[in-house]
Amino acid sequence: MLHFNPVYQKELRTTARSLRTYIIIFAFNGLLSLFGLFALYLTFEYQQNLGKNVQYSAILEIYSIITGVEFFLLMLVVPAVTAGAISGEKERQTLEILLTTRLTSGSIIRGKLLASISMMLILAFSSLPVIALVFSIGGITLRDLGEFMVLILETAIYLGSIGIFFSVLLKKSTSATVAAYGTVLLLSLGTFGGVWGIHFLTQMHLDHMAADATAVMQADIGNWMLLLFVNPIATFLSILKGQAGTGRSLADMYGRFGNLSPGLNEHWFLLSAGIQIAISILLLLLSARILNPLKGNKGKFKNNKIN
Repeated sequence: MLHFNPVYQKELRTTARSLRTYIIIFAFNGLLSLFGLFALYLTFEYQQNLGKNVQYSAILEIYSIITGVEFFLLMLVVPAVTAGAISGEKERQTLEILLTTRLTSGSIIRGKLLASISMMLILAFSSLPVIALVFSIGGITLRDLGEFMVLILETAIYLGSIGIFFSVLLKKSTSATVAAYGTVLLLSLGTFGGVWGIHFLTQMHLDHMAADATAVMQADIGNWMLLLFVNPIATFLSILKGQAGTGRSLADMYGRFGNLSPGLNEHWFLLSAGIQIAISILLLLLSARILNPLKGNKGKFKNNKIN
């Protein structure tokens, strides 16, 4: 891919030579280390100072804290990195020159996205020593760590495609960044709020209908819970629920708001990741079509050939 995509090659060289890259890596791992060491201190040293027994099962909570912080930082970094990928070229007035080359619009989009994903993978792999704190005690396997890295890659593609789409659609990097963050916020908190709102209204309707009844009726919104398939936070919680059992908030939401089939609960990560990748592919195809300078001139070219 490095050989066949000049955009990716150029972006990778620029990223590797930029001081901004090293500052991001240092800040990312610095914050992650602080949270990890603080969680380790609270779990062991602080408990011993209080005269309490140390629960070694708490190492799973440390894993959840470290991976949660890393996932949150990922959600903050990816839209900012990708939202200026194409709009930055527009502002520097270099996009027209790039479009006059033999590269297709799809190649340009893929190169920009791959460069952004590479940055996220560098951050993820550089954070492995911090995550490896949990291996000093046990409770987490290499398979769990591998699943988390797959989640990081999938989320980077998902959020990166959103940033690339708005970067193509809008002219200014600031506008693209705001739109990307707004969309991520809508997908993350908006879907949770939507599910809660639907359940609240349904419960109010049931309470009104059963005002004279002695039995209490619990609302079940059922398939409305599938809205969370597009929510990256719900996907992360499904990973924690399977690995450490600490993502119980998702399971609690299932039980409180609705009942899904056991197959959906068991394979939530695979299904949600598949849907998010499908959305990413659709956004990238739309971005390539919008970026294509010939999309609106095909009819003109045909008429010129006929004349």
